[in-house]
Amino acid sequence: MEDVKRYVNLSFVFAAMIMSWFLMKFTAWLLGTIHVTDVRLMGEHVTYSTIAGIVLGVIGAIVLWRNAKVYEGALNVAREMKKVTWPTGDETKYAMKVVIATSVIVAMILFAFDFAAKELTELILGIK
Repeated sequence: MEDVKRYVNLSFVFAAMIMSWFLMKFTAWLLGTIHVTDVRLMGEHVTYSTIAGIVLGVIGAIVLWRNAKVYEGALNVAREMKKVTWPTGDETKYAMKVVIATSVIVAMILFAFDFAAKELTELILGIK
C-alpha cells in the first residue's frame, strides 16, 4: 500500500497550503483589528501576515503529519477509498438527471403551496 502513502502525504501538503492561506487571511484580519500595521516586506503582496500564515500553516501540517493517530487515520481513509466501487460516467449522468428532475418537481410543489397560502391569506385578510 505504498501508493496510498503517496496520496496521504500529498494531502498533507495540500492541507498545509489551505491552512497557510487561511492563516494569512486571519493574521491580516487580526493585525487590522488590533490596529497594527501589516508591514510590506517584499513588493505589494508579501507582508508579516503572509510570512506568519505560511509558517504557521506549514508547522500545523507538519505537526499533523507527525502525529501517529492522525497519519494512521488518513492512511485508513485512503485504503478504504481504494476499495470503493465508483459509479460509471453513465450512472453519474443518470443520477444527476434524477436529482435535477426531483428538485424541479419539489420546487414546483413548494411554489404551488406558497402561492395558495399567499392567496388564501390575502383573501381572509381582505388585502386585495
